[in-house]
Amino acid sequence: MEKQAVCIISEDLSQPIDEGIKHFAYSLIKGCTGDCDVLGLSVRSLGYADNSDIFSVKTNRLFLSLRLQAEIRSFRPDVICYVPSASATLFSFLRSRMLKLYWPTARVVMVSLQPRHYHPVWQRLIRFLSPDMVFVQDEVAMKRLLRLGCHTRLLPSGVDLEKFTPVSAEKKAELRSKYHLEPQTFTILHVGHATTGRNIEILVQMQNKYHTQVVFVGSSLQHEDRHNLTSHLRGNGVVVLNNYFPNIEEIYQLSDCYLFPVFSDRACIGVPLSVLEAMACNLPVVSVRYGNLSALFEEGRGLIYADTPEKLMQGVAVVRNYNGGCQTREKVTPYSWQKIARYVLETTINRENN
Repeated sequence: MEKQAVCIISEDLSQPIDEGIKHFAYSLIKGCTGDCDVLGLSVRSLGYADNSDIFSVKTNRLFLSLRLQAEIRSFRPDVICYVPSASATLFSFLRSRMLKLYWPTARVVMVSLQPRHYHPVWQRLIRFLSPDMVFVQDEVAMKRLLRLGCHTRLLPSGVDLEKFTPVSAEKKAELRSKYHLEPQTFTILHVGHATTGRNIEILVQMQNKYHTQVVFVGSSLQHEDRHNLTSHLRGNGVVVLNNYFPNIEEIYQLSDCYLFPVFSDRACIGVPLSVLEAMACNLPVVSVRYGNLSALFEEGRGLIYADTPEKLMQGVAVVRNYNGGCQTREKVTPYSWQKIARYVLETTINRENN
């Protein structure tokens, strides 16, 4: 495949990269670097991007902007990939159409990381607004958009396999000392937003039921809901780390188990990045059957699925008595960001040629 010019656009690519959709778009840009000529555009935030391939262009809600048009035309992309912060809403389809008008020869694709429901009137509009391809993360979203006439493919999340790696027992103990944690206590980790929809209240049950140390790494975003939940967690012995950690891999590496207790499909992207990052560090993972996880990764070799809060508790009990043989990193190795970026481009180009 010839080297392509790829423009990747999202609403906010500024630092810190501490939210799933932002993280996905940012990592996709990095995954394309080397194989492609890449231009990243952050179109709703003028914050610092910390990447020489990313530029900020302020637009309105519909992407009406002479500056945005000029940036795209100057770059002359073969592919424009839009990763909307709100996933595939009607306005996201409208913005995709605007991007197509700015550079008609480009293949325009949208990456929708959470499912959306559509009013019947919107469904009719989407049939005419659909970009060349829509990538989604679960079967339900794919079937819904296929019924609306969209060309749709499943797209997993990726992981940085060089950053997220297993460590020795000695390194694990060193990291626990660095973060002021007991070196011998079984440590359970969850990373994500402090919102009620993520079922993080179960972390208190984990902390109280077993002789464990639960660690919760929350978003740096500030709001009342988050404050109340984190105060509740702290009050029950959970270690809450709510700053942005550039070296977040260290928190995974000091842990003994990763817990993903989220049931709501609106609380996280379809293939949670934190689960893949934990697996890349070869941690045992206890998770609900969220999104497309169970289709991508078979249970076993350190990965346990649970369908109820009670089963999550039982899964952690199993992991506590685990005698080795964890191979979660092996499961996630095919999903580097470079491979995810390559899949997006190859699928888009093959669609053009067919």
